[in-house]
Formats: sequence, C-alpha cells, structure tokens
Amino acid sequence: MPILTPAPVFAHDEDIFAPVPENGLSWEVLMSSDAIEWTDEATGTQHLRPAYSAEVVAQRGKKVTVAGFMMATTEAAEQDHFLLFASPPDCLFHMTVGPTRFIEVRMDKPIALRTGAITITGHLELVDQPKGGVFYRISDGHTVGTH
Repeated sequence: MPILTPAPVFAHDEDIFAPVPENGLSWEVLMSSDAIEWTDEATGTQHLRPAYSAEVVAQRGKKVTVAGFMMATTEAAEQDHFLLFASPPDCLFHMTVGPTRFIEVRMDKPIALRTGAITITGHLELVDQPKGGVFYRISDGHTVGTH
C-alpha cells in the first residue's frame, strides 16, 4: 500500500511586501489606518468601517504611485478591474489580510494578468463607507512598471 504524504500548504506570507516605488506610497502608510468593527443592531451583521490615519488622509485625491500584487476579479487574461495587494495573494477564499492591505483598482485600459509585483499610478480615493470592505480605490490607474 502506498504511503500518502500531505500536499504542501501555502500559507499567507504577510511579511513579503511589494517594493516601494521611488517617490511612491508605501503599504506601511496605508496600513497605518484602522479597521473598526461594529455591529448593525437592526440586522446583527458585523461590518468594518475605516478610521484613516492622518498620513493617509493627506493622500486623499492625490496622484499616487504604489506597487503591489494583482488579484483578478474575472477569469479574463487581461484585467481593467482588480485588487492590488501589499503581499502576494495565494487564494481568494483564504484571505486573512484586512482592508488596509489592498486597493481596488480600475485601469484606464486592460492590462495582462501578472503574478509578480506591478506599479500602478492613479488618484487615491478613500472609500468612506461604514459597511464597506474596501477602504482604498484607484479609478484612473495605469501601469508604470513591473518588478
């Protein structure tokens, strides 16, 4: 009878971060905000609301450059809407990172899905939704480079 060995488990490596681009916005700054948990008394549903740090508020509406790792929102080979993570994501269903570790990105034109770090430039929006899971958004993104 063959001996079965367990398959490798790919843990989230939250200590690996995309490099900070020259004159770019660091994930350390984005992660300086807090996610405040609260319960909707009417429904009993728990939500997260943003408590943005002063450093992050100073970036609101400004054109920023940030590097990160893509996670597609569709199965298409090219993406114009995706999530950009501070660390390489390993599985959509096992994300342990909070909303300060990713940015929702909408590109000005589709780009090829990539596995390595990419650099995006666009205007940073702070999403002030008390029931949202997205704290940061770039709606006019374009690529600067890959790493």
